[in-house]
Amino acid sequence: MEEKILYSWIGIALYFILIIYVVAKYSTKIKSMSDFIVAGRSLGLAVAWGTILATWFCSGTSMGGAMMGYLYGFRGVIMDPIGAGVAVLIFGLFFAAKLRRAKFVTIGDFFKERYGPEMEIISATVQILGYIGWLGGLLIAQSIVFQVLFGVGYMTAVYIATIFTAIYTALGGLLAVAILDYLRVFIFWIAMWILLGLGIAKAGGFGALASLGSDAYTILPGQNFEYLGYVGMFGLLYYIASWINQALGSISCQDLVQRGLSAKDEKTSRYASILAGISYWVIGLTGGALIGLLGRILVPNIDDPSMIMVQVADAVLPPALYALFMTGLLATIMSSSDSAALIPGSMFVKNILPYFVKNVSERTNLLLVRILTFLSTIGALLMALYLEHLYFLTQLAWYLILIVQAIPFIMGVYWSKSNRIGALASVTVNVALWIALGIYFYNQTGDVWAGFYMPGPIILPIGLAVFIIASLLTQKSNPPRSFQS
Repeated sequence: MEEKILYSWIGIALYFILIIYVVAKYSTKIKSMSDFIVAGRSLGLAVAWGTILATWFCSGTSMGGAMMGYLYGFRGVIMDPIGAGVAVLIFGLFFAAKLRRAKFVTIGDFFKERYGPEMEIISATVQILGYIGWLGGLLIAQSIVFQVLFGVGYMTAVYIATIFTAIYTALGGLLAVAILDYLRVFIFWIAMWILLGLGIAKAGGFGALASLGSDAYTILPGQNFEYLGYVGMFGLLYYIASWINQALGSISCQDLVQRGLSAKDEKTSRYASILAGISYWVIGLTGGALIGLLGRILVPNIDDPSMIMVQVADAVLPPALYALFMTGLLATIMSSSDSAALIPGSMFVKNILPYFVKNVSERTNLLLVRILTFLSTIGALLMALYLEHLYFLTQLAWYLILIVQAIPFIMGVYWSKSNRIGALASVTVNVALWIALGIYFYNQTGDVWAGFYMPGPIILPIGLAVFIIASLLTQKSNPPRSFQS
């Protein structure tokens, strides 16, 4: 094991040198807030594809997907990567080119143009809260890798990982992050395919995987709509919610939209997103769930299923390849960490600050975004360390993105009669119903996650009806604002 750790040190040291080189090279190209947030709208197909894929393929998809595959088979990864891949594909097919043509900088800009300042501020606030919470969790996961490999204390690892991420993200902006993402994809993809190949060979070939039975590979609910321990109506609602949570909720998330807006033209934005969605399914299912199923054979009695991917790697890979894998795993976590770090400061300066401070120069805006990127990264870490219920609050903010944004976003792009009153009415009804039904499902099941997810399939059709009716009834008093796509 000592030899594996030594090789991992070397691999990660080389990776950090690569980060420093890329940031030093591309940080000098950032002259405006637009350069920082959307890379000057300059990304070609390969880099745009790579940064979408790397941003979404985080520790939740790799280690989390392996754990869910180990416990539940392919049913366990419907929300992510299957549903998340659907979101990227839908975004590419129906939204990427339209948003890129409008030359927005953030998703908040869309809500401002289509519905006015209230929806802009609501969107920015929900996204900022969600990404700060997610970033805190990613920094902790990133720090655990440092702790295991370098043998430093937990807090030392946490602060090293956080400060390094904060500095290079604040300096490099999306342009440097996107270049790094493109390289990270290949590091992990190579490591993952090697692990998968050697793991299948050690397990006894494809026949061993087939022996797990068809139930391990189905994405359909079980008998009487059984899904993740729930049956009947509860099982069906949980199953549908697992599909729509990411598939509809994530199409208006800033990290995805930001990368679509960063492409050099509409065609590049569209095809990069479509290719990333398909690639995400491939790498997510093989590099997550399938490795989890291998774990059933190679490490059948693991104490902590969340570590199944690392345990399979340790059981299968020789030192040099183990180092490549650990470097790739750290790279996937960092690709999501720096992407999340870009968002709170960017959306605050672009979509909230102008309502309080007028006539700020472009140079000052860029400086503010960089400072807030650094500070929000440190703040996210402190929240993760000291806020007892951070994970719960993060999931609350993430699900609010679905409840608050999905209907106004989709309808705002494709229905010309969408207006401000319809958007605000649907948001109000959706949030009120979510609270009421969430309490009901929690009382019925005793499961907080059931309270989070099960209301979704009921709420969204009602919210859509409210949106349409309210918009139609207020066309004269509140004429729709145009969407210049």
